Amino acid sequence: MNSRFQKLVYGLAFAIMVGFVLRIGKPIFIPVISGIISVYVLSTTANSLGKVPVIGALIPVWLRHVIAFLVFILLVTLLVFLFAANIQQVVALAPRYQETLLGFVSEIAKMLGIDDEPSWGTIRNLVLSDIDLQKVVSTTVTSVSSLAGQVFVVFLYASFLMAERLHFSRKIVMASTSRDGAKRVMDMVEKINRRIGDYLTVKTLVNVLLGLISYACMWLIGVDFAGFFAVLIGVLNYIPYVGSMVGVAFPVLLTAAQFGSIETILIVLISLTASQMFMGGVVEPRLLGRSMNLSPFVVLISLTVWYALWGIAGAILAVPMTSVVVIIFAAFATTRPLAILLSQTGQFAEDAKVARKIK
Repeated sequence: MNSRFQKLVYGLAFAIMVGFVLRIGKPIFIPVISGIISVYVLSTTANSLGKVPVIGALIPVWLRHVIAFLVFILLVTLLVFLFAANIQQVVALAPRYQETLLGFVSEIAKMLGIDDEPSWGTIRNLVLSDIDLQKVVSTTVTSVSSLAGQVFVVFLYASFLMAERLHFSRKIVMASTSRDGAKRVMDMVEKINRRIGDYLTVKTLVNVLLGLISYACMWLIGVDFAGFFAVLIGVLNYIPYVGSMVGVAFPVLLTAAQFGSIETILIVLISLTASQMFMGGVVEPRLLGRSMNLSPFVVLISLTVWYALWGIAGAILAVPMTSVVVIIFAAFATTRPLAILLSQTGQFAEDAKVARKIK
């Protein structure tokens, strides 16, 4: 058997095996990876506190990490209370929304001249009249409530990982068989930490700004639960390409159910879409540049793969996870060609030195 073909077969078999393990280990891997991602954000936040003029240098490293962790807990707690406060109102208003939505759809049918068609009457009776928004909302509440336990587990992982992080370098040195080997591993880990930390920090900042702009737009128009949907837009924006579209779709649908007016729907759609385009097309590229060095096509494929494996959580984690894989591939001479194919520029100046050593 040809050696290249044999390596290809082995590589495919290994990839299938890894995918299978990731799939069946979803309940374990998602909280662990989420905890690691949280540590990146917390560490970068703690480092930023040290750069605050005058008082930054006076704050001990351990205290900066404690402050960042407490702020993280506070923000998540506020989000939970925000959801709990809004969801009861949504359940109460669901029947009114359903009535307005049915009236809006009937008005659209009249405008299109199909309201008298027998087929339209059948569709309306079989589909639209059977929609129970209150039941849909209640099911959503049950699903989201189950995430509370997972969030608690992520908190635990993040807290322990923050403590372990202080001893990580020493453990690598002790575990390595040579000083050069330890240095190579530490260089690769440092590159991963820097790239993922910068990406998550900038992405989080962009998403916060996007959420604030979206909230202002919806509040001025009078959309119900503007705060909740602003948070949802910010969270979904972590998902490349698709997240921004889905984030806009939810408040637009609520606007249709709340107002039943095409003009209002268009205003909400245009304002939120413009906000997404400005933040995603102008602000984010200026702040991020090409720091992740991933081909857009690879990002789209990785989004599909990670979503298939882990659902929404996988879609959110797709970019940082794929970037880690590319960095590891680039550090080894045998897998470096694959890293070049996955990258956007094909250039790994820092990794080339490491790859020449790891053969």
